[in-house]
Amino acid sequence: MSHIDDKVIELARTALSFEFGGEHFFRHAAEMTRNANGKAMFLRLAEEDTDRMADLHSLFSNLIGNEEWQRLVAEESANAHPSVVVDAMEAEVARRGHGVVADDTQALRLAMELERRLIHLFKELSSHTDDFEIIQLVGKMIEGECYQYDNLQAQLDSVINTGLWLDMPEFRMDAKF
Repeated sequence: MSHIDDKVIELARTALSFEFGGEHFFRHAAEMTRNANGKAMFLRLAEEDTDRMADLHSLFSNLIGNEEWQRLVAEESANAHPSVVVDAMEAEVARRGHGVVADDTQALRLAMELERRLIHLFKELSSHTDDFEIIQLVGKMIEGECYQYDNLQAQLDSVINTGLWLDMPEFRMDAKF
């Protein structure tokens, strides 16, 4: 394999780690927060992203081949719990001194960090291909992660400024309300 192939495989493994560990992470964040609306939001995030795996399949099977992608999926799913990414986030919670119960802002900041890492992963991935369709798919995935990040930021702003959780997203990326 070339250097780029190795980097793409590393990115695929990281994306799978996020995918398989994301639900666990958001459920953990729901346990961390004390607010009922916050718990509901994190549980909703745990249930979302059903399309991401299909997008990852399209993306990586085109970049590294379907057989290699399926091998990586099987390998990473066998090691899905605990996820390396989620372990790193939980270690950060412990490092900050919120090992058992974190406040609402801590849970939101960690969720935003997870989204930020996904955005950077997809941006880095787009630099490893010239295929227009793949670049468009990566752009769609980045847009979705940015949307989630923005919603988490709006939640954080609301909790910090008013102490109130929003019961639903304040906005949509397509400008519909």
